[in-house]
Amino acid sequence: MGAYRIFNLVVLGFLLYVLVFSLISPAIEKLFPSVTHCCYKNFTGNPCPFCGLTGDMNCVLTGDREQGRINSRFQLFLTVYVVEWAIRIFMLLMSGRFTGKNLPAIDIAIHGVIAVIIFHTLNTV
Repeated sequence: MGAYRIFNLVVLGFLLYVLVFSLISPAIEKLFPSVTHCCYKNFTGNPCPFCGLTGDMNCVLTGDREQGRINSRFQLFLTVYVVEWAIRIFMLLMSGRFTGKNLPAIDIAIHGVIAVIIFHTLNTV
């Protein structure tokens, strides 16, 4: 269970990084404009599914009300993001109470259901 607890802490760290990066990305874009471009879009000419999410997250975090900028799939991303925070914190708390190997299996099952919901939602949007 020690490795599973470390896994949860790493995922929580990544989720925190998404918040911090969204807040500092405008400064990074001003300092290093060539770094913040989407490689997929530069290579193919088409935006990737994640294009604009950092800017959308920044708008939400800073209270900017530029609704015209917000990506149509951002609500799905934000919902999954918040649910992932809740799942990771819950699993981290439960890993201290459960000593069996059932918790990682439950985690995988929960994320399997979430993946099915996401794919269904993406096909209907």
